[in-house]
Amino acid sequence: MEFEVKFLPEGKRISVPAGSTVMSAALRAGVDLANICGGKGFCGKCLVEVLDGNVPPPTDQERKRVGEEKIKKGYRLACQLTVQEDVTVQVPEQSRVGRQRLVIMGKEPPVALNPNVKKVYVEVAPPSLHDPEGDDVRIAKVLAAMGLDPVLIDYEIIKKMPKILRDGGWKVTFTILNNREIVNVQPEDRTKELYGVAVDIGTTKLAVFIVDLLDGGIIFAEGIMNPQIRYGEDVISRIGYASQSDENLKEVQKAIIDGINSLIQRGLEETGIKEEDLYELVAVGNTAMHHLFLGLDVKWLGFSPYPPVVGRAYNVRAKDLGIRINLAGNIHMLPNVAGFVGADAIADILASRIHEKDRLILLMDVGTNTEVVLGCREGLWSCSTASGPAFEGAHIKCGMRAASGAIEKVKIGDDFEVEYGTVDGEKARGICGSGIIDAVAEMLRTGAIDMSGKIVLQGHKRVRDGIDGKEFILVFKEETASGREDIVITQEDIREVQKAKAAMYAGYMTLMRKSGFRREELSEIIIAGAFGNYIDPENARIIGMIPELQISKISFLGNTAGSGARMCLKSTDVRREAESIAKAIKYVELAAEPIFEEEYVNAMYMPNSKLEDFPEVTASVKAPRVVRRYVRR
Repeated sequence: MEFEVKFLPEGKRISVPAGSTVMSAALRAGVDLANICGGKGFCGKCLVEVLDGNVPPPTDQERKRVGEEKIKKGYRLACQLTVQEDVTVQVPEQSRVGRQRLVIMGKEPPVALNPNVKKVYVEVAPPSLHDPEGDDVRIAKVLAAMGLDPVLIDYEIIKKMPKILRDGGWKVTFTILNNREIVNVQPEDRTKELYGVAVDIGTTKLAVFIVDLLDGGIIFAEGIMNPQIRYGEDVISRIGYASQSDENLKEVQKAIIDGINSLIQRGLEETGIKEEDLYELVAVGNTAMHHLFLGLDVKWLGFSPYPPVVGRAYNVRAKDLGIRINLAGNIHMLPNVAGFVGADAIADILASRIHEKDRLILLMDVGTNTEVVLGCREGLWSCSTASGPAFEGAHIKCGMRAASGAIEKVKIGDDFEVEYGTVDGEKARGICGSGIIDAVAEMLRTGAIDMSGKIVLQGHKRVRDGIDGKEFILVFKEETASGREDIVITQEDIREVQKAKAAMYAGYMTLMRKSGFRREELSEIIIAGAFGNYIDPENARIIGMIPELQISKISFLGNTAGSGARMCLKSTDVRREAESIAKAIKYVELAAEPIFEEEYVNAMYMPNSKLEDFPEVTASVKAPRVVRRYVRR
């Protein structure tokens, strides 16, 4: 038996089997609805309002995340609410994914052009009674005279080649892939039309770049949120969904391929380039994104020791994946390392060039997962930490992504009054990652919380008792976009930030101790990734998210994963360099390291239980006793 679910304000309707969740109905109907935890009920972000229809009693997760007061008003979690009859629900604005501010560009060092694809214009002698050799033989002889020796001709090209040769008067342009295969034949001289595509498949964002392979210039660059977000905002949630069935895996794969194709199509429309002149696509992503793009089984990535199916660089035909470039075009995937350290980390290293540096450098690509790489020319060590849920707004009561209205900057005065800035200057709707870091750092600096993260401020109008303990009010409801609820930082939110920052710092310390380097040898910190671009480095130091180092030695390079992908698109030499890095880098699985546990516990304090590591930071943090002046009499 099936029942209809109607979503407002869109008016979309979808019929689903009895017992299906409202979230699954939203996925099938294409409704914009946040699904951060992948349907487990942990995040509380998929709130909907039931307007019509009888629904089953709330689950324990709903009672915890929504609260009895809101449940009485008809609010439920879409991932927990099952359909037992026809139902109409309203999707509030705060439950939507929305359009996030995206950073798609990053620093890219110069590269000597040596693409994997080239075009050559040739004039071939036509056959005659005295020279009746086959078309392919005639072509091979001409190309051999030019120092080229392709041994293969794509089947689809062979079928159309005779007509093109004759219609073009035997004056044609051949496109040669990997110096060994002809993948296109065009009449006349078309050598100036040679393009490729670089793609960064981030857990949160998808970035596509169209590159002129004759001069290396970026002709088109655009990004969107990764369409796979509707299957879960973290990699574990998506792995869980895709692992349930072959159909689910194909569904998740199709989402990312459709997203890439939509951006490519947008680029073609804006530039006037033809699809057949896009001959190669180079893609990077962490191991989960890599596998989901290729449609590989990701089940084993979710279980220790988290082995990838493919570790080496991999090539596949565009037509086999349904990518909208030249059908005979090549899709090149950079190598993965191990665990969740994938091709995007290799791209980060290529773009930052830390493997060529004489002095020790820490590279952190901060996102839903943070890839941590420590090293220099003497060697590279890497690991991956699950930092993103808190910094992406998940598990934070008023958390959201960096979309319009998200609080992104916070300053708290000595009187605990709050100044804040929002994305696009809109009225506050919630708080995003950079704002969360600022808020916790400012609360620590002013003494509203102590170094254990406990809210110790008492008797002030901004502190109150909430369902899960004390809450600090950042924005009173009268100032918010909704006008209904205060935007707060809860005690539990602070714990989530502590866990995220502790994982990052403990990852760095584990690599430091495993590699044998000394902390005083660290000369520079490079922060990459879209989220990293907006972090206040001073506040990141204050809470102990990054090591203590002079601000002048902390740099932000933007989306270096996309930069590394473009470098490999432009040069086969860089691809070989990527493979060398992947073989040489030493991966550390943190789950197997007692060192990580020890450092993680130390790093739960702010900035760290080993306070001598943070002399400048701890000196700027006020003692909790300053709050006593604000106790009301």
